[in-house]
Amino acid sequence: MQPQTISGAVAAVDEETSNETVRHQNPDEYDGEADDDELESWLSDQLASQLGDSTIALSEGEYDQARDLVGEEYDDRLEQYVEVAGETDSAGTDEESNETVEAYESAAEEQEQLADRVEEYRETKAEYEAALEAGEEERAHELARDLEELYEEIDGSSDTLITSYEHITLETDEDLSEATETVDETRSEIEDEQTVVRDQQFVETALHVETDDETVSFSDPLAARGELRTADGSTIESEEIQLRVEGEPVTVDSEPDNWWSDDANSGFELEYRPTALDLATETVTVEYVPESDSDHLSSEAELDVAIEQEEPTISDVRTTGEVAYGDSLWVGGEIAVDGIPVDDVPLEVSVDGEVLGTLNATDGTFQGTGEVPASVSDGTQTVRISLPFEDQALATTTAESSLTVTETETDLALEATAVGEDELALEGQFETTGGDGLEGEPIQIQVDGTTTETVTTDADGEFAGTITTPSTADENATVIATYEGAGTSLAGATTETTVAMPSSGSGFLDGIPSTALTVLGALLAVVAIIAIGWWRRRRSETHQPEPGITGDGSPTDDRQGAGPTGNPHALVDALVAQASEQLAAGRADSAVRSCYAAVRYAHGTDPDDGGLTHWEFYRRHSESARPETEPDELRELIETYEQAAFTPTSVSESVARHVLERTQQLCEATKGDAIASSGSPQPSDD
Repeated sequence: MQPQTISGAVAAVDEETSNETVRHQNPDEYDGEADDDELESWLSDQLASQLGDSTIALSEGEYDQARDLVGEEYDDRLEQYVEVAGETDSAGTDEESNETVEAYESAAEEQEQLADRVEEYRETKAEYEAALEAGEEERAHELARDLEELYEEIDGSSDTLITSYEHITLETDEDLSEATETVDETRSEIEDEQTVVRDQQFVETALHVETDDETVSFSDPLAARGELRTADGSTIESEEIQLRVEGEPVTVDSEPDNWWSDDANSGFELEYRPTALDLATETVTVEYVPESDSDHLSSEAELDVAIEQEEPTISDVRTTGEVAYGDSLWVGGEIAVDGIPVDDVPLEVSVDGEVLGTLNATDGTFQGTGEVPASVSDGTQTVRISLPFEDQALATTTAESSLTVTETETDLALEATAVGEDELALEGQFETTGGDGLEGEPIQIQVDGTTTETVTTDADGEFAGTITTPSTADENATVIATYEGAGTSLAGATTETTVAMPSSGSGFLDGIPSTALTVLGALLAVVAIIAIGWWRRRRSETHQPEPGITGDGSPTDDRQGAGPTGNPHALVDALVAQASEQLAAGRADSAVRSCYAAVRYAHGTDPDDGGLTHWEFYRRHSESARPETEPDELRELIETYEQAAFTPTSVSESVARHVLERTQQLCEATKGDAIASSGSPQPSDD
């Protein structure tokens, strides 16, 4: 037996985080005065409408449209529905809400698959008819078999889809009866076509089976005998019979004693040993599976059974004697019931409680390898092999073996730079002494003995970010990074660096008392507020709308994001410059938000106005994008902005830098459009 790779091996421990602050909801998507129940109902209507329209497009052969209607826009609406449904009184329990969301998800997935399969059926049917016309009988027969399989998949998808429709109808006020009828009509149409194909190419069969003993276990298998004939009673000869019980191939004796009829060629015997079958199972399905080049169609029969559970034994477990982090661990052994080898069951492999994955037993033996994660502690550890069954024909069973895990030495590097009077930008690397980056490991940061926060390494073992220094930090602050290594096979590591913090007073403000600076700051704030109020009042007196927005919330035609100075592009340039400064200070999320605001103003839309959500803004302007401006660049900005503004995952500095470059290009493009549309500058009346 060839060694396997232990599937699903755990490469590293999950990222730990102590900050569980919930990010704010998208203010562009939710009106504080809106009624959440009405919003939920509206979103549900939109989802149901798109499902219904998709079924119509499918029935009319518009497969791309059918898929698009349950594609990206549908997913966006469903995400909004998920958020709103959790806040409304009508959402019911969390479990009911989740089931409704799952029904909407399932409906979209099945509808997309149904469109794929119906389209493939139509294309294959055209090939089949062309082969018939050309007299290519063998090719036509092969395509007919493909059509039969596609029809069965279409039939199954239709059933699942209709079930999802029924659940949505039951849990909401949506009426999907027309969509259900359309799906049924599409299925019936294909069934009628496939009936013609069957009549042209295949012979229907009838399967009969019986058993003397309904009680079944692994060591006392199901023994059944049966007969296979055509639907009209004719004998099926010169063909090896292939049978499956509950989808599993079984041993078949096609030449049993003549017990069924005078024609020995029509009878067979089978044996089935249950392994994963549920104990509550009362009937099993026996299926005849014809060869691909056979003229016969498949057929089924059912047998009554009563399952008795038995406990297998895992024995002769062997493992690699000694391993370290990242090494390949080899595991092998045997599994049987009363000496009878067990075949085709999954065995879970774990070390020190960490699941590495599964191995599949073949003819009673198993072997394979998996990588040792850092989360396995060093020292003598236990390798556990388990059959993870519950209430099935084979009972849960476990075997153990010991293993030595050695400690792995590590290196920790740190650089720190002052980016303000009380902020430090950090960069570091955590890796093995062999140079392998260690992902998902927590690094504790201290400044002058005070723990500020814990950062987590990325896929390359790197970490970066900004921290606020404690008020007790010295002029020359000592920054210490520590990895404790508790609960792992990685050795602990510590490194430190000293940073000269900038003086709190510099330039023309030197010598001014701090109380005077505080008063001065307050006065400047008051002046700023008065100035803003004056400017807004002046705009109101001249009846000018908000920058780039008309009174009804739509973009204006004559202004492109004019700021308080009246310069159409001054505010855009200021926001781009601000984003550059924020990025230089290590504030990637803030930089991305400034980039988004710059692009909104550049397109004549105030980002603080509730007229358009960020995705509605994208759809409006991606459709009218200039030829030289790729809509994907705008989409990239919107997606990154969504991460920076509404998710707990911060944007990396490299991504933010890329977004800043794209923002500069997008804003320059809109400037060019504005100049071109306004014509040559005109001399003043002065």
